[in-house]
Amino acid sequence: MSPLLRRLSGSWVARGLGAGAATAVVDHSVGLALAMAGLPTRAAATGGKVAGALFSYVAHRRFTFRDHRQPLTASGARYALVAVAVTAAHGQVVVWLRDGVGLPYLVAAVLTDGLVVTPSWLVALRFFVFPAARPAARVPPIDPSAPGI
Repeated sequence: MSPLLRRLSGSWVARGLGAGAATAVVDHSVGLALAMAGLPTRAAATGGKVAGALFSYVAHRRFTFRDHRQPLTASGARYALVAVAVTAAHGQVVVWLRDGVGLPYLVAAVLTDGLVVTPSWLVALRFFVFPAARPAARVPPIDPSAPGI
């Protein structure tokens, strides 16, 4: 493996962007299929986001943050809160761009992902859902010759 690839694979940001790219494929494939099936824009965008969110949780937990210390319920509950907030914001922006501005669904969804979802999502995942493990507090050894002991 080249030094650049090794360095990138050690970065949670790079791994997160890779997981996000795979998630985008799942999200947009499902959303586009639902939109082409005639579902309303909000339903298509939400369906795509839900499918992407399920895939994303597993990818980020196992690959991006390599979080195996937390029980699924702890990170899963926090993830669900973030996913609901991001899905709601995503749906509103996609509706505005598609129905208000007139952009095609896929263009509206991809723009929303790049400008709204990706930055807020990675920050929320790193610091709220999968926080880095805190280093153990270092307790100095007790000196038996110290006064007062």
